[in-house]
Amino acid sequence: MKTIKLAILFLLASTILSAQSTDALYLKISKVYGEVSSFQAEIKQDNYYAQIKKSISYQGKIFFSKGKMVIRFEKPNFQRLMINGNSVSLYDAQSKTVFRSRMRPEFGKMNPVEILQHYWKKSKVTVLDKQGTLTSVQLIPYSDPLIASLTANISNKTGFVMYLSYTDVRGNKVGYNFSSIKTNAPINASVWNYAYPKDVQMVEQ
Repeated sequence: MKTIKLAILFLLASTILSAQSTDALYLKISKVYGEVSSFQAEIKQDNYYAQIKKSISYQGKIFFSKGKMVIRFEKPNFQRLMINGNSVSLYDAQSKTVFRSRMRPEFGKMNPVEILQHYWKKSKVTVLDKQGTLTSVQLIPYSDPLIASLTANISNKTGFVMYLSYTDVRGNKVGYNFSSIKTNAPINASVWNYAYPKDVQMVEQ
């Protein structure tokens, strides 16, 4: 009986410490990104499509400032994604097509970490690992029709999210690696004011 009581106390203590740890981490992330007026970084995006068991990787840059965000991929081919409010435009250079649509509110945020913040209070948050320069966390939403889980690696030094991924209920996964992060620096106007080719096709979705 004494052993059982000790085990229960240990589990309760672990749960409390874990909650304190994840709350502190959330506050740190919120504070760091709350002080960001502009953000630029190298980005690598990995997509895994479960139904066809295929992976595709993209490399480029991400920019966001108040009210707008651009992800510009150079490899394997040029694509430009722009989010402005709750609308999104994706330009694919190979097909010379711009796809325009409206997004779910949580995916129309102005920076990737806002997706993490959106789900943090609606999920079971677990610290997977905390060693060296990074803390890894996993979020399992309590109830969501699309997202099954999210994972993030957060810099212990800066509080920046260095890796963010989410897996949908069908097993598809998207992961983002961020590097060469630069904050609160001017962003060239050409990033926002992109001129599409004259023969571009516009597709509303």
